[in-house]
Amino acid sequence: MTLNIEKNTRLSVNFHQTFIPERQHIASLLRFVATGKTGTDQEISEQTGIPVGKSSGKVPAIMSYCTGMGLIDIQKKAGIGEKNFKFTPFGRAVLLEDSNLSEELTQWLAHLHLCRTNGGAEIWYLSFNKGYKVLGMDFTEGELTKFLERNCGKRNKSPIGPLIRTYEEPAAFQVAHALVHQGGDMLSRSPAPILAGFRNGYSALFLLLWEEFFSDNRQVTITDFEHSIHWQEMCGWNQRQAENVLDMMQDAGAISIDKQMRPWILTRQAEAKQFWTSIYDELA
Repeated sequence: MTLNIEKNTRLSVNFHQTFIPERQHIASLLRFVATGKTGTDQEISEQTGIPVGKSSGKVPAIMSYCTGMGLIDIQKKAGIGEKNFKFTPFGRAVLLEDSNLSEELTQWLAHLHLCRTNGGAEIWYLSFNKGYKVLGMDFTEGELTKFLERNCGKRNKSPIGPLIRTYEEPAAFQVAHALVHQGGDMLSRSPAPILAGFRNGYSALFLLLWEEFFSDNRQVTITDFEHSIHWQEMCGWNQRQAENVLDMMQDAGAISIDKQMRPWILTRQAEAKQFWTSIYDELA
C-alpha cells in the first residue's frame, strides 16, 4: 500500500481576518471566476463588490475560504499581484446548481473540505478532525479554546475566531448546523446528515480523499483510510453510521466492500470526477 503524504497545505490560523464566509460574497467570487478574468485584490473588489482595504479586507479572506472549501484553485501571477483562478469539479457543480450555497448538501461538503487534513483550514481541522478524540461531540467554548491553544499557541485574540459564527449566521452556513450552542458556552457538533440524496456528494468527497492519499491503490482497509484521513471523525459519525454511509457509497457504485474480513476491505470502483457532476441529482 502506498500512502501519498504531502506537506501541510491548510490555511493559517488567521487567514479569515475574523470574517465569516458570507455566501453572497462566495457567490460573487464564483461568478467572477466564471468570466475567466484575472485580477488584483482591488480589481476583484471592484468587479464583485466584495469589500477590500489597502492592507486587508474580505477579498483575500473570501478567496481563501473558497480554496479551503475546495471550490477554486488560485495561482498568482508573479510580480504583478494578479491571481489566476480555476474551478475545481466541486466548484463548477456549485456554480451551475447552487451558486448561492443555500443547499444543506453544499454547505456540508464545503464544511468537510475545510476540515481536511490537507488543503483545509487549520482551526477547522483541529476542531472537527484532530480534536474529535479529545473534545468529542459536546464541549464548552473554554475547552475548545484550550485545545486550540495547545496546538496553535496562545494568542491575543481567541483562536476560535469566526468558527462558531459561521454556523450561526444565516448569511453564512447556518443551514448546515455543523456546530451549535446548547446554552451558556456549551457547544455541540452535529454529525453530517445521513440522507439518501447525499450519497453522490459523499461518494465524490470520499473518492477525492482516496485519490489524494492512496492514488496508487485500488484497495485499502477502512482502518488504514481512517488512520490517514480521519474521514469518519471529521463527519462526526460513530462506527455504525460510517458503515451505513459506506453501504450507500457501494450502492452508488463508488466503492465495493469485502465484509468477510475485519477491518472491511474497500475497493475503489470510480473516480471522484464521475460523481461531482451528479451531486445534486438525488436531492429531494
